[in-house]
Amino acid sequence: MCGIVGYVGSRPAVDVVVGGLRRLEYRGYDSSGVAHFSGSRIEITKSEGKLQNVETLLKTVSTAPAARCGIGHTRWATHGKPTTQNAHPHRTGHVVLVHNGIIENYQEIKQQLVARGHKPVSETDSELFGFLVLEKMDAGRSMLDAVRESFLEVQGACSIVVMSEKEPGRIVGVRNGAPMVAAADPQGGVILASDAQPILEYTRDVVFMEHGDLVVGTEAGLEFRELQSGRPVARPTSRLDWTPGALDKQGFDHYMLKEIHEQPASIVDTLNGVLDRARAESFPLAAQPAVELLAAAKRITIVACGTAWHASMVGKYWLERWMRVPVTVELASEYRYRNPVIDPGMLVIGVSQSGETADTLAVIHELKKQGIATLAITNTRGSSLSREAQATVFTSAGPEIGVAATKTFTVQMLALLCFAAAIGKQRLDPAGRAELETVFSQLVRIPHLLEEYLSSPLRTTVQSIAREIQRSRGFFFIGRGTSYPLALEGALKLKEIAYVHAEGYAAGELKHGPIAMIDGEMVVVVLAPTDAWREKTVSNLEEVKARGARVIGVGHPADEMLKKVSHHWIPLPGAELHESLLPFVLTPVIQLLSYELAVLKGTDIDKPRNLAKSVTVE
Repeated sequence: MCGIVGYVGSRPAVDVVVGGLRRLEYRGYDSSGVAHFSGSRIEITKSEGKLQNVETLLKTVSTAPAARCGIGHTRWATHGKPTTQNAHPHRTGHVVLVHNGIIENYQEIKQQLVARGHKPVSETDSELFGFLVLEKMDAGRSMLDAVRESFLEVQGACSIVVMSEKEPGRIVGVRNGAPMVAAADPQGGVILASDAQPILEYTRDVVFMEHGDLVVGTEAGLEFRELQSGRPVARPTSRLDWTPGALDKQGFDHYMLKEIHEQPASIVDTLNGVLDRARAESFPLAAQPAVELLAAAKRITIVACGTAWHASMVGKYWLERWMRVPVTVELASEYRYRNPVIDPGMLVIGVSQSGETADTLAVIHELKKQGIATLAITNTRGSSLSREAQATVFTSAGPEIGVAATKTFTVQMLALLCFAAAIGKQRLDPAGRAELETVFSQLVRIPHLLEEYLSSPLRTTVQSIAREIQRSRGFFFIGRGTSYPLALEGALKLKEIAYVHAEGYAAGELKHGPIAMIDGEMVVVVLAPTDAWREKTVSNLEEVKARGARVIGVGHPADEMLKKVSHHWIPLPGAELHESLLPFVLTPVIQLLSYELAVLKGTDIDKPRNLAKSVTVE
């Protein structure tokens, strides 16, 4: 979950590394650090807290501007507290390293190293790897061989980049689980990183390293080897369609706000990627292996975590409604440790914006070994999930920098909708196919509708409401049908970025316990668009209002009854929409409400405490 950058070449290495770490702070920001060569000596600058602390320290390091080789790290703490002592890079003698992931057998390794006279100074598992490399280099191994042999002694999903004062101008990286991307610098040299984003400023041609890849970087270029055998291996280059400009805030106060406003474009790009728009029919899927897997499925299990789990729950309604197959949506962190019933006719879909979510990846890996059909939905090309699954559907949200997922949630729902409708139209009766024609004709207008909605007084309305409710004791989000997962997602967003107590519930469940918490200090956000569940949802609203809760009603602008019984009112777009498309217009409401409350509370919206963008460890 941490961020790694390594550089060797003709450019100022510290500038490249620090600039790359800024792009990777979404992966973790408990502490950070940079190591650079000063002649034949490696200097390390690190600090707890955010990267700006290290940037301030580097201004006083006279050798930093001239360095042409360096590595850096931004940390999300797993082993050891987020202190300067535990921050990366770690030094063990002449060896310096940065590490992303977990060494599972670190206790065993630590006991062996201590018995051999070594004295670790940090609480981390990462430092131990440096001692292994140090021992082997001091015994005469090259850095390449020492790193390779040491890595074969550790267990767990991780990536590591190493430098040594014995071999200036050289960096060695290993990828075994945690992602790593490599690229040749057009001006000479190489860049290694945990993600492609730090590389885009210099080149769009990157290599997504495979599990068990080792890479050596020098000013002359990249050399890949197999970790197990040490043999040279060729790796293909991928050209990314992202641009460096897509990574900037572009005038918005926060990345999250920018990414909320990018949702219309993300829908267009994803539709263009998933569908064959040259065909004049509803939901014309582009030919790809995923289509065959979906069409053959007798039942579907979707595994995901967090926001992706909520998107998958919405997708369940569509898949069952139109494909007419049973669908279960599972938390990957629970499913992988159960003994679930599986059968040859099932399809398992892993949904993950990063494609590196450890629990989701583990489920797909294990079931694929058992011969079960597997499909990935991810926003990241070259990700571990896309390589592990039999087929992959790529969403096209572009880079998402804010830790709290926004536009990737929308396009995950969209991908599931398109597949449910496309497969379903082959199975439904004429009335069902006519319904899907209507859904498709409205879906292609959703981007324009959302763009208008986000440009309307929506944000001003939400800001005004947020000011009035900001001191509330807690929040409930309630909804039925497809609005129920939206209620869960609304509560999650509020917890993630505003740090307030919030819960999401199926509205019909309130009377089964949660209503006991309702009083005048609670706010209840009622998602009640005009759909098949609207009447029941409004009746649940009456129950919470009778107990004194402050009610925020969200519904069709012509719903005068809902507006009348709500203390605060947020109208949805007035355009006629099939009920299956309502999640797409509810989404910006719950996102903006959380955003505006977080603004008022002064939290770090793009980098909320204790969180990281890619959860690559359990």
